Amino acid sequence: MQDILRNHPPDTQNARAWAFALSLSAFVCIVMILGNDGEIDASIVLSVDPIFILALQAFVSALIFIAVPIVVIYAGLRLPLKAFFPKISLSMAGLVTIITISFMVVNSAIGVWNMSLDFGDSAFAEWARRSEDQLRIITEHITNFQSTTHFIVAFIVVAIIPAVGEELLFRGLIQNAFVKAIGNHHVAIWLTGFIFAAIHMQFFGLFPRMLLGVLFGYLYYWSGNLSVAMIGHFVNNGLAIVALYIAQQDIVTISTDQMEEAAPWPLVVLFVILLVFLIRAFQKKVRDA
Repeated sequence: MQDILRNHPPDTQNARAWAFALSLSAFVCIVMILGNDGEIDASIVLSVDPIFILALQAFVSALIFIAVPIVVIYAGLRLPLKAFFPKISLSMAGLVTIITISFMVVNSAIGVWNMSLDFGDSAFAEWARRSEDQLRIITEHITNFQSTTHFIVAFIVVAIIPAVGEELLFRGLIQNAFVKAIGNHHVAIWLTGFIFAAIHMQFFGLFPRMLLGVLFGYLYYWSGNLSVAMIGHFVNNGLAIVALYIAQQDIVTISTDQMEEAAPWPLVVLFVILLVFLIRAFQKKVRDA
């Protein structure tokens, strides 16, 4: 990881770290709450060109998750952007890819468990279910690929922009700031992972997304290279959107319901064991670099 406050006086770094961590977290939470506030009229959403919706989402996401962090890095922290991206080897990138795919298998079981949670008849439960239904309508509309161009635009919006922007903001800035402020990287990584999951406003997917953020947080912490977290994020999102496209093209016979199922438990256990070995190999590779 990077000491993002190294260009500031030592006696002010702790206070600045808290200020950066809390202000950036509050900023992204407020933006997401405002963006998800209110009811969505399905008929209106379905009447809008999905490519237009994706283009608008790309602009907003790039502004929030890429432009804002870059301004903070250059103007607030007075750091060069390249400080976050030491050179990464092809073998390291490949190892991160395998770790992410293995984690996706394990996380599928967490996702199904999370979806089965019963929040009762509380106001929160009603809002969470309604939000989930609204998001499903939008997601199905913008990912019902009508052309190769449609798929490419969706791939950019779903896989590339989040991988770059969300990792730059959450791991590069917020996690680093919390590590400096709290003084405990474990707490900082899990706290950042929770915020990362919560701002997506999908509480029936909170735990798998939080664990994914925690994975990226530790990979970044161990390696000190933000590219590692970005590659993992890209693989996770990219494989999901590619799988959906392949299913729609009837290249393989798989339904949306099957894609949302958990992997069989014996396979999950096998990949848990594999993950342990892969992460140890990653740590050793980092130490030997």
